[in-house]
Amino acid sequence: SNPLHPVYVEGSIPASRNAAPLQWVDFPGGMVETGFAGDSFCFDNETPRHTVFVEPYRLASRPVTCAEYLAFMEDGGYRRPELWLSEGWTTVQNERWEAPLYWRRNPDDNQWQVFTLHGLLPLDDLLATPVCHISYLEADAFARWLGKRLPTEAEWEAAASPLPVSGHLLENGTLHPTAASQ
Repeated sequence: SNPLHPVYVEGSIPASRNAAPLQWVDFPGGMVETGFAGDSFCFDNETPRHTVFVEPYRLASRPVTCAEYLAFMEDGGYRRPELWLSEGWTTVQNERWEAPLYWRRNPDDNQWQVFTLHGLLPLDDLLATPVCHISYLEADAFARWLGKRLPTEAEWEAAASPLPVSGHLLENGTLHPTAASQ
């Protein structure tokens, strides 16, 4: 919300390559363990670990890209009440949402820019990268626009728990999501 758009670190996002093709991955469902399973820090709402039943489901093979989210916006996503939960539509109207939190129109050419830790960057350079800084309400509206739904917490945890923790962390200096390669 800083109008000066300060730069945390000079630099740029690695050149955006095309995102991997979107595919759907099937998960069998069944009885799955959910909740914290370890002996380090966790929040109290993550315990106790317990078993839940999950119907078979599908998840996208990669995150939604900025290009895909822009298509939602260009199709009137922020002006179509039928896509939004009632709380979301009220928020869109009251807060005058028209784009993700850190997207801004350049006053010189009316093109979208994204505020990152490297400052304002043209959205055109980030189209293959995952959209970020959207709320649950925005994610739900986008999913409805696609004719899909968001995964439940148990579905997501069952799908993600066997995977290693990796990503764009402070230590590797990337400081912004990059296009999915697989």
